Amino acid sequence: MLGWAAPVFSTGLEQRMARVLRFSLVLLALVSVATAWPLAQGAIGQKPPDPKPAAASAGEAQKPAEPAQELPADAKAFNAAAGEKDPLKRVAALEKFIADNPKASPMLLSVARSQINSSALTAYKESRAKFLAAAEKEIADAAKGTDTAPGYSVYNNLATRLSNAGIYSEEAEDYARKGLAGMDERAYMETRKKQYDRMVASFEKLTAQPAGAKPAPPSADAAVKPAAPPQPNYRISTKDGVMQASLAPPAPPRPATPPRAPTPPKMPTDDEMRASFRQDRAAAQATLGQILVKRGKTEEGEKALTEAYAARPASSTMASIARVLGESAKKAGNDALQLEYLTVLALSGRITADETKDFEAAYRKTHNGSLDGLEAMLDERYRRDHVRFAVTPFTRKPPAKPTGRTVLAEIFPGAG
Repeated sequence: MLGWAAPVFSTGLEQRMARVLRFSLVLLALVSVATAWPLAQGAIGQKPPDPKPAAASAGEAQKPAEPAQELPADAKAFNAAAGEKDPLKRVAALEKFIADNPKASPMLLSVARSQINSSALTAYKESRAKFLAAAEKEIADAAKGTDTAPGYSVYNNLATRLSNAGIYSEEAEDYARKGLAGMDERAYMETRKKQYDRMVASFEKLTAQPAGAKPAPPSADAAVKPAAPPQPNYRISTKDGVMQASLAPPAPPRPATPPRAPTPPKMPTDDEMRASFRQDRAAAQATLGQILVKRGKTEEGEKALTEAYAARPASSTMASIARVLGESAKKAGNDALQLEYLTVLALSGRITADETKDFEAAYRKTHNGSLDGLEAMLDERYRRDHVRFAVTPFTRKPPAKPTGRTVLAEIFPGAG
């Protein structure tokens, strides 16, 4: 009996479970259809939404994009004046910029003055009168400040600027002659001594505070007053002959350093002032000599250059003199004198490729057609003309202790 009842019970249970399963499947299908129908109705005829951007990482704060920094008004005015193509109009525009913006960035004002000089030289060929008017104004302004700079310096400066620009005109010769004629050693030394007296007065005024006195505390108004904004950092660039200013990244902050004590001025000795005057006079002679040679007054010009050369001026001036006199010696067929001047030019580092060929040719002519010993001659000449200076080792004051560090100094990059 038990064997017959078990199959009947099992069959009934299976039938009930099958009915429950079918009902569940139907119910699940109805629920799915009911859920999907509204979504399908709303999606018909609509554009799919744009994908959302990836969320920023936790470490990245979403900041609004900073607007481009606008160029300050003084820089815009400078660019407008410096961008004038016509040199005459550029001079007038830059002069107006300086007059209208006296508190502009010192960098912009300095570049504007430099551009006025170069533009005036460019405009010389187009308008001699404009250049001469600017030069006369410069001479008149210099006459008001003879205590700070000797009067002849403005003439020498004008002559040098014209000569450097390749303008060997009558005015260039006139300025050079007036500048050289006005150079007086006694007046030069008096001007230097007046400059020293003003420096001493400034130093004494700066250090007039009694020793041990504490600085006065800032007033309440000063404490409340906000600090002045930092000056913008400009970058000056030239494109197609036009100079323009643009904003440069701010300079990195520098570590705060304690202020240095003011250094008392040092009065040069009479011998030092005389040596300095001779250097200045030799440079003025060299400028006049070059102008005279270019203007066809060769004999007078070579005489002035020879006197300047004998005074042993600065290396750059010596090179300029040697270039002109070397060319004159070549035309005269004086190989020994040409070799002397080209040797100076070679040691200055300013010799060109063509001048190097002339230098080697002159050396061969004076050394049996050979270049043997050329390098040794240059080394010996360099040691003779460039006296080595004495070096005094640094001695630490006790109780300072050695740091174990070594200082490496170079005359120019790569010299060490």
